[in-house]
Amino acid sequence: MNLIFHEQSLLLVKAANGDYIFPDIEQVSNIVVTLSLIEVAGVKLLASLPSRDLIINRPELELVNMRRALNLVPANLVDKIIYAQQIIYYQQQNSFCSVCGNKTLLSADGKWLNCYNCKRDIYPRISPAMIVAVVRDDKLLMAQANHFAPDVWSILAGFSEVGESLEETVAREVMEEVGIKIKNICYWGSQYWPFPNSLMIGFTAKYAGGEIVLDRNEMRAAGFYRKDELPGRPSTNLSIASRMIDAFIDGKII
Repeated sequence: MNLIFHEQSLLLVKAANGDYIFPDIEQVSNIVVTLSLIEVAGVKLLASLPSRDLIINRPELELVNMRRALNLVPANLVDKIIYAQQIIYYQQQNSFCSVCGNKTLLSADGKWLNCYNCKRDIYPRISPAMIVAVVRDDKLLMAQANHFAPDVWSILAGFSEVGESLEETVAREVMEEVGIKIKNICYWGSQYWPFPNSLMIGFTAKYAGGEIVLDRNEMRAAGFYRKDELPGRPSTNLSIASRMIDAFIDGKII
């Protein structure tokens, strides 16, 4: 499997039957800049496409947004693709040492970056973020962020801030985004999610009080909905948000 990325997109080949497949070496040999040739979890080539213009005259090649691409590739490859994309992102974001400014180099095993001047190991950044399914009676809190497509709804999520616990993040984000109080915050599960480099930590919670008041800088709409009246879904069906919504529909989150 050969993976070539451009920013938050994955390079794929659209087959005659409409399916998407991965390009072979011959199709991309003249257009990619290779960052790593190591084999990572079965991925033989990790590469970066420096410009979309390189495929303008290559109609068989298509750069597919990562969120959509994860719905098009086999489910058993999703974790490998996410990992590979993050290795590329990590290398691109850490080309130079943040302390001395020297160019970084790959370690001997070809995995992590080092600054040979500072003698520092530079590891990928992982950003903890909460996501929460808030239930009121038999209804689930669903919302639309301003950047969502019109048919996309999800449960609330947000990044942790310095000095707060994950439970405090959950309560703060819900209050900030929709103005309600919650209780009985319980851990549900987690997922690594490369948008941009999040460790999504899922919680369930119960409605405790207040009326929905939207933060208009972030949210377009929000409300409580029964399982048979949900207004929309997340854009990617493999996300923890989608799994938690399915768990609510199946009666496993109450």
